[in-house]
Amino acid sequence: MSFTPSPRVGPIAGYDYVAVGRQVDFRSGVRVQSVTLTVMDDLGRPTLEGVEALTLLLHLPCNASLGDPAVASVLINDSLSDLPKFEFREDNYTGYEGGGTVTAWITRGGDPSHPASVRCFTRQGTARVTEDFDERPDAEASSVHFQPGELERPCMVIIVDDDVYEGREQLHLALGSPASPSAGGARLGPHTTTTIFINDKADKTTVGLEESRVSVEEPEVAGEERVVRLVVFRTGDTSTSVAVRIHTKDGSATSGKDYFPVSKGEVIFFKMQKWCLPPNVTRVMVEVTVLGDAEKEHREAFTVHLKPLRGSFSASNADITTSKAIVYIEVLPGGAELCKPLTE
Repeated sequence: MSFTPSPRVGPIAGYDYVAVGRQVDFRSGVRVQSVTLTVMDDLGRPTLEGVEALTLLLHLPCNASLGDPAVASVLINDSLSDLPKFEFREDNYTGYEGGGTVTAWITRGGDPSHPASVRCFTRQGTARVTEDFDERPDAEASSVHFQPGELERPCMVIIVDDDVYEGREQLHLALGSPASPSAGGARLGPHTTTTIFINDKADKTTVGLEESRVSVEEPEVAGEERVVRLVVFRTGDTSTSVAVRIHTKDGSATSGKDYFPVSKGEVIFFKMQKWCLPPNVTRVMVEVTVLGDAEKEHREAFTVHLKPLRGSFSASNADITTSKAIVYIEVLPGGAELCKPLTE
């Protein structure tokens, strides 16, 4: 038995199938034998060939005669497996709001010898059209075109950069309307959707003390007061209210004797309350009163601390930087200027 290609279509031995020529033996009592024909997938080079045919021939019988039929036609259907096939390379992609764009990659399988196209369009998730990204509609304008031989093409989404902190948002991309002038057109693969994650690090609120070291001269007269001012700032998203705790801690200076303490219960609100700052205001002034005692002392110091507030206007969504400032109470001229160790 041998295999020869049919002259009307022409599959090629060694490329489309493995040619064989073998003797089929029937032992006593055996009426049926099977023969396996190995079909090859274009040696890893997909080529859309439609339906191809070859013939199966029986000849040279031994101790028997040939019956009818002694010739059979074998059809190799390549009308689907090598169609141009589109899908996303990855299940998800990540970008940043300040990055401007996020790019997803579309792969083409099957026969790449023809031009082809597929639509790549957006779908809202937690990210919203216009507010967070520019829509790619399910229309011809969103088509991604592949030239012959191209196996990958980008699908780009434009990200809208605003001043509002939104954390991590997501949208979805989908593929549709595959097209190709090849016989049978084109089709979609199994991965026709992907998720785009947008991270918004740049707009995250940051709260901190503007200076980490501040000096104030001690009043000359016992009981006299002098105010030291520290600026608390915030950057990033300023559209919402934020609050942090502020408190003082003794070092070589003693609260009640050298300065009036700020307790842990006192709060800086970035809204219309004590030390009021409405939304969109970025700086607030904090005042701490220093007391004169008319004693000969070394330079003294205490610290001012910022900490997150647990509650309605918490800073849990904000990063606190420069959370501590050292306030030095400078001695009068002629006094000692050595500094006692400061408790951190």
